[in-house]
Amino acid sequence: MKIKYYLFIVAIFGAVLFVSCTPESIENAQTDQQIDAKKVQPPNNG
Repeated sequence: MKIKYYLFIVAIFGAVLFVSCTPESIENAQTDQQIDAKKVQPPNNG
């Protein structure tokens, strides 16, 4: 009975973790790691 309980808890935890890491949360522009193309210069060769 304990194994069934623990598997149920792991399944719920896995489902919550999967939902929290979906790409929709990234597509909403909520990340602060976006690069401003005007400030970043490509490196010079040579």
